[in-house]
Amino acid sequence: MLLVTLAAAVVSMGQPAPAAGTTATLIEPREIVLTLDGHRWSCEATGQCIGRGGGAGQPLMRECRRFVVRVGAVSAYARDGLALTEAEVAQCNTAVRP
Repeated sequence: MLLVTLAAAVVSMGQPAPAAGTTATLIEPREIVLTLDGHRWSCEATGQCIGRGGGAGQPLMRECRRFVVRVGAVSAYARDGLALTEAEVAQCNTAVRP
């Protein structure tokens, strides 16, 4: 039993850990730094954004919609390894202000 557990641990060491924190990819890349709902967001010129901090613990879709209202449309949005689907991202982007 110990050998099986040890073997499983060795195999899992080669696997990447699930992503922690919140990430987004902007459709129109730009550099941004802002604090929103407890996350300190940092977006690079490539459009890759990372939100650090505890956040408000709200549903992922609501969090995404609040983000796009302030920052703009996204092609991806995820928190703690849970990502919105393509259809959910499209729904999230309906919050973008014209």
